Amino acid sequence: MIDFFSYADAVPTQKEFAIHDDLNQQPVFIEYVGASEKQVIVISNNSSDYNFIAVDHKIHLKRDDGSDDNVCDAMLYTSNSLCFIEIKSQREDWIDKASKQVISTIVHFDNNHPNDIHRHREAYLCNWKRRYNLVDVSHKQLKNDFWQNYKTHLYISNTVRELV
Repeated sequence: MIDFFSYADAVPTQKEFAIHDDLNQQPVFIEYVGASEKQVIVISNNSSDYNFIAVDHKIHLKRDDGSDDNVCDAMLYTSNSLCFIEIKSQREDWIDKASKQVISTIVHFDNNHPNDIHRHREAYLCNWKRRYNLVDVSHKQLKNDFWQNYKTHLYISNTVRELV
């Protein structure tokens, strides 16, 4: 069993923060908003119970055949909410790959935490290179599939809204 929560770091109380992805095979990290262009903004509204988990390049999750699995970049959680985040920089054809990484992480999480008590679950597919033209179509079917199969609300956005 892997305890995802053992990898958690508390986020300082602040109105907003950013998750930075250098794309350099290192874990993502928290930084101040505007410190770089390679970030996704998280609205926290001075909540004091945000916790951050860098998943990719930090928690080594394996497929059944023993090879490394493709997982999402990060997780955030509060006492009530759990959020999975994947950050991309490709201009085209990135949503399918990003959603598969989030699904893989959700499956690993659920297998390792079958009795998790978080009532609200969200997933964000983000792309800092497509910051101003992020969503060209609704992706209604993908969002419905996330809810039906994983009881997780899916958002395609570069801003993670406040967790409840």
